[in-house]
Amino acid sequence: MRLPVKERARGPASLSEHLTQEVMALVWAKKLAPGDRLPSVKELAERFSVATPTMREALRLLEMAGNLDIRHGSGIYVRQPEARVMVTNPYARSLDTNTILNLLQARLLIEPSVAELAAVHATVKDLDGLEALLADTGQYLSGQESADAVLGVANMRFHRGIADSAGNSILADVVFSLTEVHIKEQMAVLDLYNNRVRDHEQHQRILEALIRRDARETRQLMFEHIDEVIGVIKGKLQAENA
Repeated sequence: MRLPVKERARGPASLSEHLTQEVMALVWAKKLAPGDRLPSVKELAERFSVATPTMREALRLLEMAGNLDIRHGSGIYVRQPEARVMVTNPYARSLDTNTILNLLQARLLIEPSVAELAAVHATVKDLDGLEALLADTGQYLSGQESADAVLGVANMRFHRGIADSAGNSILADVVFSLTEVHIKEQMAVLDLYNNRVRDHEQHQRILEALIRRDARETRQLMFEHIDEVIGVIKGKLQAENA
């Protein structure tokens, strides 16, 4: 069974979006690997003939997508040279509903336990990284297509960041697979759930529980977070079939 996914008109790419493609093309042309350093913001702005603030915004988009690390006082470094979902609307007009629900059910079984472990094992650096990610993510809750392209990837980075800090590399790989391999379904979930502010607030509550090292509450909040998404999507499916 298939559930239609909202299809929005695709406007022209912004200059920042165009620059993200240019920067990644530079990474691939130079065959840069994770940890390799890129030219400075000023040098990149001169290379692409744009203002420094515009170049900085494009680099922040790539940082949110997980492609780059921007280290203040140090430079810009490659984090993930492979293409990530920076192209908006990366999914088809409709997706298999069973696949979406199966994916969310799998996450419901796995991620609460992973979050519980993270409350015990996450380092201060891990938590600081998650906090910085959520602070940036709050700027992309408008529902506009270009914002969703960043938000969808950043949300999955939040869940993967929790898994990476749980102290179990196998579980981290499982969560990576669920969120990265099925990124098209995850982007569809963003549209179907369609409550970006609440989703963001739930992420903040999960982070607060992590910071308090409250393993039980972290587990419960993660369960409620994913379970609510499942309930909303099932409700929309029932409405479609009514």
